[in-house]
Amino acid sequence: MSAADLAPPSERSERAQIARAAGIIMVGVILSRVLGLVREQVTALLFGTGDAVAAFTIADNVHTMLFDLVISGMMQAALVPVLSAYAAPAQREELRRIVGALLMLALLVVGGVVLVMELLAPWVVAGMTALGGGEQARGPETVELTIRLVRLILPAVLLLALSTILMSTLYALERFTQPSLSLAVRNAAIVAAALALGRSLGVASLVIGILAGAGLLALIQLSGLRDAMPRLNFGFGHPAIRRILLLYLPIFLGLFTNTVALVIDRNLAWGVGEHALGAMRYATALNQMILGLVAAATSLAALPTLSRHFADGNEDAYQRTLATGLKLVTIMVVPATLGLAAIGWPAVALLFYHGATDLEGARAIWIALLGYLPGTFFAAFDQVLIFAYYARQNTRTPVLVGVLSVAVYFAVALSLVRPLGMLGLVLGNSAQFIGHTLVMWLLLRRALGRVGDGTVGPALRSALLAGGAMALLVLLITQVLAGIRSPEEAGLSWRLLQVAIPVTGGAAVYWLGLRLLGVEEARLLWQAARARAALLLAVAGRQPR
Repeated sequence: MSAADLAPPSERSERAQIARAAGIIMVGVILSRVLGLVREQVTALLFGTGDAVAAFTIADNVHTMLFDLVISGMMQAALVPVLSAYAAPAQREELRRIVGALLMLALLVVGGVVLVMELLAPWVVAGMTALGGGEQARGPETVELTIRLVRLILPAVLLLALSTILMSTLYALERFTQPSLSLAVRNAAIVAAALALGRSLGVASLVIGILAGAGLLALIQLSGLRDAMPRLNFGFGHPAIRRILLLYLPIFLGLFTNTVALVIDRNLAWGVGEHALGAMRYATALNQMILGLVAAATSLAALPTLSRHFADGNEDAYQRTLATGLKLVTIMVVPATLGLAAIGWPAVALLFYHGATDLEGARAIWIALLGYLPGTFFAAFDQVLIFAYYARQNTRTPVLVGVLSVAVYFAVALSLVRPLGMLGLVLGNSAQFIGHTLVMWLLLRRALGRVGDGTVGPALRSALLAGGAMALLVLLITQVLAGIRSPEEAGLSWRLLQVAIPVTGGAAVYWLGLRLLGVEEARLLWQAARARAALLLAVAGRQPR
């Protein structure tokens, strides 16, 4: 009999509930990230890694940074923890009024900010590219294209802000289906727009897809709130809204620091080589797939439960839930990062080495991918640790640590960008994530006396043991297949086999290793993902509270 079998029924039920919720989110995130990779493949096929993609990347970064600053970071830090306190059926009417006031506030504030940014677009683009040479680095035509794309993409920020509020409401109600699946719809809209309009509109087709996807995102969230439809009002003085804004203030300050770092990063990348921005973009897409599958699913599934345990003063239950989240992250992030490191070049060749992306561009993507992976490993754990603070309605500590980690980025990136170029910027990003995670772990352990319930360490050791065996097998198979025909010389079918064969063998070895080592969360997650995948194929209805 395992330790999991000896756990109290309530603890087993809660672990299973978190795993089921993580399974729901993971299914949605898998769909979203797969379509996200397809989106980047289509972008690489049509536009390569050169100036057009650099212009789109800057415009996309501007809209993402603005979205993060005005509301995105608010979801996990403030919206979900605060709205969870009003999610009981008896408080549903009050929840509707709170959410309605938040939507009205977003319309006024975010709408005004978007309008101002439209007017300031040339100066915004100059601020993103001047340190990297501006027109001298890529020519006036590329800069003018960037300005046009920025103006076109900015309205998506308002649509995404409204979607985030609605999505947070669904998470607070523990309804995970619509938020999870809608992200896939957004990426599908971008892919469809690029394929339909890419030849005629160029990279502007990607922006059209972003606008359409943002609108669809909002509509899908509304479908999950039929019994809790927000009531628009001007009640900005409600205690919940004041609490949300108070919690978000330090987050905003921290995001502002990160925004400064990203602006400098984009400036430097603009001038370190033709392929840098495109390669970093595509490599980031692969790494974001890992974070999406691992950290986002587990963290968002556990956040409402962590918030509830903290509100109830149940510290033991809080620690158990935190441990479950960390262990679920462990068993997913270890094979994802080790496996991708082992199969990196065949994967890049399969996904991106086609169409407008030449061999030099593809190799730049591979180099960026390898540089990002160490940071991705730590960032997955970092997300859970950050949410552990958010659940305790402590947003100040992650922000202060974030400021410190930005200093780490500057120290590493500015030291390495001259000798290493693009790779120096990528390694600076990894150093930032590693530093943030380690400091967050140490501070949380100091504040709580422990992190988790003592089961995280054994799970990590088991995952590393199984993952190490998996990575060695994947690397061996990859080398054997490359000896027959290298990925850059192979056709599409052979490239697909060079990825599919080692991935299949590695996954089997890893899963067998986890089961032999008795990692209980592996079984829970597999059962949850399998059950939810089957259900979501048949039913798209909302999850009952």
